[in-house]
Amino acid sequence: MSRVGFILLVVVGASLATEAVLAADLAIEEFIQVSSQRVGRHEFEYVLRAQLRNSGPAVTNVGAVVTAQPAHITVVDGALGFGDVAAGAAVVSQDTFIIRVDRRFPSDPKALIWNITAEPAQRLIARFRIQPAQGDAPLRVTFLPEPVTDTAVQSFEWDFDGDGRFDARESIGGSQTYTYGAPGVYAPRLQVTDSRGARDVQSLSLTVGNAPPLVSALVEPSNGPVPLSVAFSGSASDNEGIARYEWDFDGDGNFDFSSPNTAAVTYTYLRTGNYRPALRVTDSLGAVTIFQGPVTEVRGAPAGTPTVRLEASPASGSVPLRVAFTATATHPEGLAFVEWAWDFDGDGRFDRAGADASAGFTFDAPGVYDARVRVRSADGAHAEDVVRIVVAARIELSRDRDTLDPGLAEAATIKTVLGGATRVSLVIEDGFSQVIRTLVPWGERPAGTRADAWMGETDAGGIAAEGPYYAVLLYETDGRTHRLDLSRTSGGVRSNPPRTSLPGVFAPFAGEPLTIDFTLDQASEVTAFIGRYNVDARLVTFMQRTPLGRGTHRITWNGESGDGQLIHPGPGDAFLFGMFAYTLPDNAIYVRSGAHVSRLAVTPSIFDPAGVTDADGTPQRSRIRFRLSRPASVELTVSDADSGKTVARRLFRDLGAGEQLVHWNGRDDNDRYVAPGRYRLGIAAIDARGFRSLRLYALQRVFY
Repeated sequence: MSRVGFILLVVVGASLATEAVLAADLAIEEFIQVSSQRVGRHEFEYVLRAQLRNSGPAVTNVGAVVTAQPAHITVVDGALGFGDVAAGAAVVSQDTFIIRVDRRFPSDPKALIWNITAEPAQRLIARFRIQPAQGDAPLRVTFLPEPVTDTAVQSFEWDFDGDGRFDARESIGGSQTYTYGAPGVYAPRLQVTDSRGARDVQSLSLTVGNAPPLVSALVEPSNGPVPLSVAFSGSASDNEGIARYEWDFDGDGNFDFSSPNTAAVTYTYLRTGNYRPALRVTDSLGAVTIFQGPVTEVRGAPAGTPTVRLEASPASGSVPLRVAFTATATHPEGLAFVEWAWDFDGDGRFDRAGADASAGFTFDAPGVYDARVRVRSADGAHAEDVVRIVVAARIELSRDRDTLDPGLAEAATIKTVLGGATRVSLVIEDGFSQVIRTLVPWGERPAGTRADAWMGETDAGGIAAEGPYYAVLLYETDGRTHRLDLSRTSGGVRSNPPRTSLPGVFAPFAGEPLTIDFTLDQASEVTAFIGRYNVDARLVTFMQRTPLGRGTHRITWNGESGDGQLIHPGPGDAFLFGMFAYTLPDNAIYVRSGAHVSRLAVTPSIFDPAGVTDADGTPQRSRIRFRLSRPASVELTVSDADSGKTVARRLFRDLGAGEQLVHWNGRDDNDRYVAPGRYRLGIAAIDARGFRSLRLYALQRVFY
């Protein structure tokens, strides 16, 4: 067997909360060729195995289904099983998949899309993620629980600083925030307890850095004849406190002054020359900032030369910033000044010269500018002074819709407002901060309001898989790249979505499952569960912070637990349905591009695979009817409703949109008739982009 590398791949997880968390750790990393043959003039058929790597916890019953987007690749047989996969292990598929490739076309890096499913080997895992994953103190961090469970979580306990004591406890599974005031390496923990009493705790490593002090400095006067007495001052801010201020008066690298309390000091220059003093500030943890630049330059001139002082009002603000400059000059002999030359942006070139001692200038781009004035007296002598202008960016971002359907040619308009000319790039990112679409490549945009439309397309030329995406504006100021990403500051507002009233009874085997329709007036993450009415206990989790778009959604329940077993309320008790929604951030756009299943019905309610025949004499088959919103392949799973074990999987390829009918012959994956009992039949759609819909279930009895 040989390794094959002519096709790269994309791994897409399922949309169910537990499956998605597990699938995010599973990736197909390479193929192993078993055989190949020419089946046409340009077409080759490859029989391959796939190697899968698990970067997360141990999983069981791992399966994968492959689809292909380009027309020159055809999937002949694309369902694989990997069995159980240990934590950190790499395994080769137990069976093979078959594709046909037209070799006249180049390989596409997204030619194959893998949809991977798995079940947790550990029944409860206290998974969670943090955002941001690092930064400098003070650092405000959001914690998002993503537990892996086959039942329902009863409590969430958070130890934010990793000191062994839990700081917060709740039962909903909402996001938490905590601010780290001091640098260090922390190990925040989440402990979850499920309805069976099982408990698990997990931790992450969080590094909080020590930002260096923010420093500003001033020298007055900055110019004049020697001996020149100069007053030095400075200010600094730092989260950990300032330990030391130091001045290097002549810029030779040796610091001449040190104080733990102040940067204020006076120094007299006795020799002519241009000096570049530097202020060094050290915080209490050793982080250092050195402030040096044109605004701390000192010019010691010969006796009899003039002096000038430059003032700016205001010296800071947002673009567009109009600044009034005033220069005050004196000459020891009282001579007049014949010229004032102005370099407003500090680029070394004078923008204006004349007889005016004042000037105005508008800064229309963000940045830090060292504005300069140079005066010339009647005897030809010169003097210069510099003042620093700090111009902040004024940047806004918004979008007109939070949900779009590319199939309906819908578009989301992202509006950006720039207070001044700024170098920017507008991108669409997925939930892992990976750019999937560049709407505006890097370049300078003038001040004003711009609108850019996104219709759900990707840079690869296809349509984004269903899910939430985020509009992010990247911009440059003062040589640094910044992000305007509203996902760090918005979203997470909790609500109880309106939903249909629940019936007092339901009968799944009679085709009357519990059906709940709920409506979101804003794209949100949804948590939904079934608990017991008289006891504070959860039994089933349908969704755990699952992203959904604006609109009406349906949950169908047949009375099974999270592991597929039928359950009943205790004596004198009843089931209770609960739901919470958490708004997506203000820059989120949910793309509704996937295929979805609805109107699932399974007949007959009592099924005899061996003893009853259809009208044409063939053994009776279970008839599974449903509706597809878009063309897709469909996966059928059959599970024992008493043990929860999956006994059969079937894949029905390339079904069209609309009403569909597929069959199950009552046999397991070993082609043996299943034992009599109650079975749960689940249907999920898998579209060409790898999106897997929520799985719908129906119950059926097998009786011989």
